[in-house]
Amino acid sequence: MKKFLKNSLFLFFALGALLVPACDKKAPPAPAGTGIEKQFKTSFSKAANVGYPLNLTTTITGKTFWIYIATEKDLLTLSPASSTGGVTPEKIIKFLEIKCNYLSDSVFALDYIFLKYSDKEKIEEKDLFDQPVGDGGTQLYQDFTDAAIEILQLTYSSIGDIIDKAQDMNFFAIVLANTKSGSKVTFVIHRLDVEQFLLGMLPSDEFYNRMIIKTEGSKEIINDKYGLHMRYNDISLVNFLREQIVSNARSVVSEMERYETEKLKSLEKLEDILLESVYEVTTKYEFGGYLAVEVKNIVEAATISLSKSQLISQFSKPPARDVEPEAVPAEHQP
Repeated sequence: MKKFLKNSLFLFFALGALLVPACDKKAPPAPAGTGIEKQFKTSFSKAANVGYPLNLTTTITGKTFWIYIATEKDLLTLSPASSTGGVTPEKIIKFLEIKCNYLSDSVFALDYIFLKYSDKEKIEEKDLFDQPVGDGGTQLYQDFTDAAIEILQLTYSSIGDIIDKAQDMNFFAIVLANTKSGSKVTFVIHRLDVEQFLLGMLPSDEFYNRMIIKTEGSKEIINDKYGLHMRYNDISLVNFLREQIVSNARSVVSEMERYETEKLKSLEKLEDILLESVYEVTTKYEFGGYLAVEVKNIVEAATISLSKSQLISQFSKPPARDVEPEAVPAEHQP
């Protein structure tokens, strides 16, 4: 499981603010909570025998079940990329930016910038994230600690105890907060993905690839055991799909940089990768509410547009044909 968590988050996430100690935030009045919130808390408290303090707060907003877990344990650490198999790819990508909006006329609109290093630039410019580690020298990337993985496993187990009573929930949002350093990691997961994962129908790597994972740092998080700084909202399916389309495309490009260097060298544009990401994500969640997809190359100011039917036709695989049984010669028929 740790391997798949690593693969889903291999870039640096900077906190960007100097964190200073703050006073303990006062506990809010304990809300009554709903039936499934009470059951979740009961299940979590029974399972959370981890030997260090955890503070749990739950909130249901619309059809989103928020789970805030505060700890002073480190959640993220630097790790060498050699743990992924010793692959040390050649630096190719200079800049990658992808944005996905959903327009009022039911169109997924993707803008992107994809720049690769020239041979001269690779010599002149030092990549800040490409630092020598150990004897062999490799790349550094952000990884989850054992404590973060342990807390996630406890959370999944407790979700499993309420999943049959949470049919009206669309999303589970798990927030792990380090109240000592002022950092947090948020995992947004579709309920159907949780169900399939818990039933063993969804492989671990695909389960983590489908999550929307974000890291943040703020002084507001320090000593906030109860999630007072949180702004809870009801996550919409369209916004989840938008973010997953971007995450899916970034993952494809990153995997190419790590394992398919030659293929990435020959790649000049991302249109096909982005279009296929839209197709895969909307198909997974059976979302047919869109009418078209637009992909714009910001650098070249070039736009490609496909209708939904064109997108499906381009990327869907034809159903396998039934093989007709061979005719049996008359002399061998009964």
